[in-house]
Amino acid sequence: MISEAVYLHYLSALLDGDKKHCTQIVVNLIEQGLSLKEIYLELFQRSLYRIGQLWERERCSVAHEHTATKITQGLIELVLSNSFSDFKVDKLVIIACIDKEYHELGARMVAGLFEVHGWNTILLGACTPQKELLQLIKEKTPDLVGVSCSFYMNITRLIRLIESIEYEFPDQKILIGGQALAEGRDECLAKYQNVEYMVSLDQLEEYLVAVK
Repeated sequence: MISEAVYLHYLSALLDGDKKHCTQIVVNLIEQGLSLKEIYLELFQRSLYRIGQLWERERCSVAHEHTATKITQGLIELVLSNSFSDFKVDKLVIIACIDKEYHELGARMVAGLFEVHGWNTILLGACTPQKELLQLIKEKTPDLVGVSCSFYMNITRLIRLIESIEYEFPDQKILIGGQALAEGRDECLAKYQNVEYMVSLDQLEEYLVAVK
């Protein structure tokens, strides 16, 4: 559990663009034995959501938001590099952001959680063209495909992608994540048999434990 004082200290450093200070806070948490998921949720996700709120209220600039994102990208890799285990499962997941989806930090955190649970991962990142993703699924035959969709305006593209995957690969299991489908908007996925919406990293971890 990350204390409120540590979180606020980190948030202040992140808003100041102080990469060195942010890194030291994260290193201290790693040394204290906090898990990847705790740091992801209680520090990275929480602070970025807060900065997003501040930007919406015009209390911080686009430059602040971009700087915070870049710092967080590096720190995600730092945490992941200190979280590997020898446990491996013979499973592959392909993780991508929907086309026109420019925010990939959530997808990277999800990929990290899969890696910690022993999965092989292929992370395609932001703005993955549908055609390219379908081709990779054909080549790699993954156990799972994970798709991130954060913006409500991209839901139509998401549905189109799901239907294309189902048409070409009828048995392919798909996990969907992202804020676009929060607050009950995931009802649009109900008719797709092999599609499941992951509300949080906690739910994803429960899923990964169950399918080991």
